[in-house]
Amino acid sequence: MSSMNEQSKEKNSIKWLMPLSPRIGGDISPEDSLLKKVFFVISPVIIYVLYVGLLTQISQMILEKIADSGEMYARYISSNRSVINAGIRTVVILIATLAQFPALKGEKPILISRDGKLARYAKSILLGISSAVCLNVLLSITGFTAASETYKQVADKQFALPVLMGILLYGIVSPLAEEVIFRGIIYNRMRRNDMKVLLAMIMSSVLFGSYHLNMVQAVYGALMGLLIVWIYERYGGFLYPVLFHASANIMVYILSASKVMGKIMTPVTVIVSGAIMVFVIGMVVQENKS
Repeated sequence: MSSMNEQSKEKNSIKWLMPLSPRIGGDISPEDSLLKKVFFVISPVIIYVLYVGLLTQISQMILEKIADSGEMYARYISSNRSVINAGIRTVVILIATLAQFPALKGEKPILISRDGKLARYAKSILLGISSAVCLNVLLSITGFTAASETYKQVADKQFALPVLMGILLYGIVSPLAEEVIFRGIIYNRMRRNDMKVLLAMIMSSVLFGSYHLNMVQAVYGALMGLLIVWIYERYGGFLYPVLFHASANIMVYILSASKVMGKIMTPVTVIVSGAIMVFVIGMVVQENKS
């Protein structure tokens, strides 16, 4: 009992920017209620969303105050609203992610596995790119993406940014934040509390997909989440899913922003990218058997 208390004190030793999740009880036990078990698992994403929402609201209030202070400022903000909002969101996400680092530290993820090899990083990146292209094109040519007006609005907003800013926000900052929350904390928390691997992989991936709040990204996110958490489970190092996720987002953003994605929306692209994806998965499976 004393060792558990010491671990609890250690988890709560970092007071600055501490998210609420590590403060709400310790590890779950079979005697705990279902509500407590569920909250313990999903609390990191709830706290992250609250951080992002609150900081965004404060930032927008400050921006409106600046706009009200002079016509020149108002015109500049009005004409550059999308870029300014993207800059604000980038900073907000970084702060909200930093706020989750104490919880991440409590899960003790391995950043770089001891047997990390350049070939493994290359496989993670290639799998991320091929699976992202395959699923994006497949969902598009089947008409699935056209069925969601919310997804269209999200996509239009994302690709309205300058390419470099879009890559920074959607290709680097957002993937890092989402990996910290969904793989670094939530998945590790599920596994550390004796949830079976397959169940933890499925549940964390479904939660990851649902987090995006529209059907297209929910399906895409859940499927990609399964691959991301699979590569994480196979290789062990936290850097692998981060590279997978970032490379997937960067490739899709570049192809879409440059209008190339619209030109490759064919079954051939699905077959080629899908074949590459299956080939890389086969290499990873074979590697772990040897």
